[in-house]
Amino acid sequence: MRIAGMASGMDIDQMVADLMRAERAPQDKYVQEQTFKNWQVDAYRELNTKVNAFEQSVFDRLLTPSNFLSRTGTSSNSDLVSVTSSSGTENLQYTVSDVEQLASAAVTRSDGEIGEDHADFDPSRPLGEAESLNWEIGTVQTELLRGDGNETTFTFGEDIGVNSEHPMIVRVDGESHNVVTDGEPLEGEVLLEPDEQTLTFAGPVANASRVEVQYVDNDTEGRFMFTGAETFGEDGGTVRHEGFITGDDHLENVLNEFNNSALGIQAFYDEHADQVSVSRTETGVFNPDGGNEIIFDEGSFFTEFLQLGNEEEQGAQNAQFTVNGLKTERQSNTFSLGHLTMTLHDEFAQDVSVSSSVDTDTIVENITEFVEEYNGLLAEVHGQLEETRNREYPPLTDEQRRDMTEHEIGLWEEQAQSGLLSHDRQLGNFMSQMRSNLYETVNVEGSDIQHLSDLGITTSNDYLERGRLEVDESQLRSVVEEDPEGAFNFFSQTGTENGIARNLRATVNDMEDEISRQAGGSLGRHQNHQFVLGREIDQLDDRIENFDRRLEQIEDRYWRQFTAMEQAVAEANNQSQMFYNFMFGDGQ
Repeated sequence: MRIAGMASGMDIDQMVADLMRAERAPQDKYVQEQTFKNWQVDAYRELNTKVNAFEQSVFDRLLTPSNFLSRTGTSSNSDLVSVTSSSGTENLQYTVSDVEQLASAAVTRSDGEIGEDHADFDPSRPLGEAESLNWEIGTVQTELLRGDGNETTFTFGEDIGVNSEHPMIVRVDGESHNVVTDGEPLEGEVLLEPDEQTLTFAGPVANASRVEVQYVDNDTEGRFMFTGAETFGEDGGTVRHEGFITGDDHLENVLNEFNNSALGIQAFYDEHADQVSVSRTETGVFNPDGGNEIIFDEGSFFTEFLQLGNEEEQGAQNAQFTVNGLKTERQSNTFSLGHLTMTLHDEFAQDVSVSSSVDTDTIVENITEFVEEYNGLLAEVHGQLEETRNREYPPLTDEQRRDMTEHEIGLWEEQAQSGLLSHDRQLGNFMSQMRSNLYETVNVEGSDIQHLSDLGITTSNDYLERGRLEVDESQLRSVVEEDPEGAFNFFSQTGTENGIARNLRATVNDMEDEISRQAGGSLGRHQNHQFVLGREIDQLDDRIENFDRRLEQIEDRYWRQFTAMEQAVAEANNQSQMFYNFMFGDGQ
């Protein structure tokens, strides 16, 4: 029980608070030290983000051939032949002439208006309403099965009578398998045994593979048709897709299914013309026999209803042209020779020169921006290392914050957070090592480039700038134009002598790792016990908790002492009143 000055008239609460403020002073230092270390963690992690960005830039700009050895393609007439160039080591030059024809895609369309022969056709209504179609009676069933990596045989259609006289479609992960009814199934085949209603593949079906089975159930009434189409792949092999059309389907559904298949076609219905157009999505000739590129099943929905005749000229052709006197052809109007990619835009007979050369602008830009980023990191790190810690402005306690405005808190903490990384020896060592990396001599075979200075990159004469790099862009450009591969190898080569960018990147990686060991936040160090400052923060947590328990004991002791005093004063007051009454009476 706490008695707060009722007998003595003293402000015991305030007295205890003042006493505890003095007792809490050592704990406040722990809290302030912990706050400062948390600020350090944030500062180190922010710096490590910049170090990581610099490391990635070194890789992207100086160690990636496609970026550093960037080349540009030029054409003497880009309206006829446009050109782009990927990375490569050699200059190329070609003369393109006598473009006799451009590549075009196969295309076919309905022989006439669909409505002329099928007056009951309405593209917005289900196809089952068109009585003129050659419907068969039966319901198309679709079953989905799953492979488990071990099974070769699957059972389907339980409690349903499967009519094996009708076609069946089996797809594994969207790839069609040819259905056979006798013998051993080969790769790409599946054996149907209708009496047992089983499907047996040539080998186990991969785990989680989607096996789709479509078949006709004659026991229920419905309308269906079976149809298929073929095209040819780049190797001349047949690409086939087949499917069932039901009475519920619309024309758009059917065309979309074939558009989304592996056939590589684009089919659409034009209501104004009342016709369907089908074209290959790729230009050129793929049929090795030179026949039609798009072949529809005879007597099918495509040929009978949509009137897409197989014998109609489809117009596929390859581009035919001459390169450096050699007559050749390509399936596409865009093709590559070496690291040059050319696109033919028209037929012509004249000569058009195309070439590739070093993209000097990009290489110079990569190197100069690397230098700027290095200088920026240099200034950032040395600026923090040389910043003085202002010990006259320790972190504020909660009690101090309550007595200050937000503006005053901001000004105070600006001073308190100075010198967070002041005189960090490890960071200073890494910056010295980075500087040494840039001064290294690298012997590049077949090149005169051995030092950064050979590229026109030198160190500032002002020692206060801590090795800031300066670029003579005209010299850099001249050297790069003359020896781009030598410049690239100077930065990136491996072997007995690594290029300076490789050694620099290794140093920067070590720097990232060391900062992470100190402050965490990356490389798998995200818990306090995994990095130095985190462990120190946890230790301070333990000290603060222990001190809290001690403060509770001290405060209880103060209250016991003051309570005992209050009780003694109250007892003394009672005795005094009793003596007064004894000596002088009760005043009546």
